[in-house]
Amino acid sequence: MRVLKIAAVAVFAMVSVPAVAFADDFEALCTAADKSEPTVTSCKCASGKLTGADRTAAMEAMKAVNTAMAAGKVEEAANATAKHGKGIEIMMTAQASCM
Repeated sequence: MRVLKIAAVAVFAMVSVPAVAFADDFEALCTAADKSEPTVTSCKCASGKLTGADRTAAMEAMKAVNTAMAAGKVEEAANATAKHGKGIEIMMTAQASCM
């Protein structure tokens, strides 16, 4: 019985740890430009709502826009926005549903 309990805890840990790390990446990307309390709250909420391909698209869009904005290149940010429009739309919809 003890072995079964240890196995259950090990499986739970293996499943939980990658999910937490994934959420941290999402939230870090989401709050890269604005770390105010309302933004942090909406990013945490959106993180819980997005999964699978939608989450991947949103993260790719945030990475592209954040990189362009950090470089100070407005043209690249606009191009990233156009290229990753679906991901940005997914992210904005998730955040809007959290408000």
